[in-house]
Amino acid sequence: MMKAVKAWARTWLSTRAQRAAQVARVEAQRVQYLGMIPEAPAGYEVPTVGRRLVEHARAHGWFALEMWTVEDGWPHYVVTVGRPAVDDEGRRAGLRWEYRRMWSSLFVPRGQELVLCGSGAAWTPEEPEVHQAPDLAQVMAVIEAYPVG
Repeated sequence: MMKAVKAWARTWLSTRAQRAAQVARVEAQRVQYLGMIPEAPAGYEVPTVGRRLVEHARAHGWFALEMWTVEDGWPHYVVTVGRPAVDDEGRRAGLRWEYRRMWSSLFVPRGQELVLCGSGAAWTPEEPEVHQAPDLAQVMAVIEAYPVG
């Protein structure tokens, strides 16, 4: 009986390791397909305002997703911050606050700060369809007004 348990444990661990390796391979393929890269390309840094937005969102319990993409050789930094909306009883209302902004390196020499690109996208409980995001100061004010927890 003990041999069978040990054999099962070895099989389970190797199967688990194989699954983890497969998940890692699929994630790497997805990242490569989407053109996402895990960190800033050489010579580029996270924009100061983007870093402040991410830190502010996380400090107030909002999720913050940072992503680098490369399009035609030009790196872009994309930030998405958000949180679900809740009703008066604390239940999820099916709506959300979500703001997405992008900084681009297009025509910016290496070593200089990336430039905020466009107005971004937003989804809010008041306007659940995608619409123009407000400026970053207003986004930070909304984050502060609706903390999680």
